[in-house]
Amino acid sequence: MEKAALVSVYDKRGVVEFCRGLIDLGYTIISSGGTKRVLSDNNVPVIGVSEVTKVPEMMGGRVKTLHPYIHGAVLARRELKEDMEELSKLSLCPIDVVCVNLYPFEEKASELGDAEEEVVEYIDIGGPALIRAAAKNFRYVMPVIDPEDYPLVLSALKEGGDTLEFRRGMASKVFAALSQYNLNIASYFSRFEAGSDGASNITGVILNKVETLRYGENPHQKGAFYSLFGSVLPWNQIQGKKLSYNNLLDLDAAIRLISSLPHGSSAVFKHLNPCGVGVSQNLVEALKMARKGDPRSHFGGIVSFNGCVDKDVAQETISSFVEIVIAPSYTEDALGVFSKKKNIRVIEVDFSRCGRGDELRSIEGGYLLQERDRGVSDVREGEVVTSRKPTDEEYEALQLAWIICAHVKSNALVASDGRMALSIGAGQMSRVDAAELLISRAKKHGNSLEGACVASDAFFPFPDSVEALLGEGVKAIVAPCGSRKDEEVAKAVERLGGTLVFVRDRHFRH
Repeated sequence: MEKAALVSVYDKRGVVEFCRGLIDLGYTIISSGGTKRVLSDNNVPVIGVSEVTKVPEMMGGRVKTLHPYIHGAVLARRELKEDMEELSKLSLCPIDVVCVNLYPFEEKASELGDAEEEVVEYIDIGGPALIRAAAKNFRYVMPVIDPEDYPLVLSALKEGGDTLEFRRGMASKVFAALSQYNLNIASYFSRFEAGSDGASNITGVILNKVETLRYGENPHQKGAFYSLFGSVLPWNQIQGKKLSYNNLLDLDAAIRLISSLPHGSSAVFKHLNPCGVGVSQNLVEALKMARKGDPRSHFGGIVSFNGCVDKDVAQETISSFVEIVIAPSYTEDALGVFSKKKNIRVIEVDFSRCGRGDELRSIEGGYLLQERDRGVSDVREGEVVTSRKPTDEEYEALQLAWIICAHVKSNALVASDGRMALSIGAGQMSRVDAAELLISRAKKHGNSLEGACVASDAFFPFPDSVEALLGEGVKAIVAPCGSRKDEEVAKAVERLGGTLVFVRDRHFRH
């Protein structure tokens, strides 16, 4: 054989077609174990690894490709006379393509949990060693670790795209994949030393750059957007200018809220805070209510929906200046409307793939890792601590305010009538300041608080906030309990004829 490709994969997707393509290009296929059986069953000519090494597979298949004849054929430096003469003496052909993917350790570790003896059997040894050798020798060898790259590799080999730059990129992908693989293994084993909290002592992520941004939060700061290595973004940009650093932050915040709201909702975001929310089976009406909550701040914001955007909704959306539109789907007519505004960024989101993973933030000297805030409690399961109970309509209004409040920067208060956010007091240093801001904004925008319901993201440390709210006509309040002054707060609400519901979950957002 003049040129060879070694193929040994756990994930068999596309491997038959890939090997047929390699054979058409003049490669001899070398394989072992399950991959060899699949190829043989599909009438793909293949040579067993044991035919090259003259050594049978050992220990039930644990040792197959870990042999000097295999690694020598991969690692030989083609321009080095001594390396090639050594291969020739051993009657070995250089291996120019190595296609390997690994045992699914992360998947199996998640499935098998603490069954350590079973989990360790999914730690791949020969595969990482082989693909690492190929990646090291990328100047001469094509390393392939991802089945999604098979068409790309065949095209490169066929059409002259097998360049040093291309192979270097493939090698980089290999080392990133191996880093993630090793990190998953280290994280799994460190769990057993972690103590009662169950969090691994070793963790981390491998990131892949999606694009370099014009700048970061401010023009003097460099910025870039990265995704988790091996993942696919849950959203797709259909049209518009490139997203900026700040756009991406707002996009994330908007997705978190709109995916939490009842179907038929619209939410408007600015600077990581919702400035309006509306709920209606008619998305045009939902958007109008969202904008009515704050008629000024929605200008130049992000408009989000959790239903299909049609032509009427699109036309209402562009009736005011909008930076970004987010929705799970759009009709062709709607996209036609947006296409007339070339700069509007139109984003399609698969909400079923959002909300996964933990949150990682950098601080001076380290990182903070936490679980995502998965949502708020059911207000109806809270404790009513006043003689007056909420009506059904008030429970609905409290629940909407409570959902929205979890997505507002702390200290936060949200007023709702069950159909929209009447006013939002966001990001204040004291809770009474948030209450006063909520009241002043409601008055400024002509949204009456008479009969409204209010949610607070954390407990009231003093009665002053509830006294101010009830003095403006608010009828019901939901807030976490836990303050030393809970009893005083409840008495103040009782005295003023309102309703107070205590819940046990807090929803700070910083």
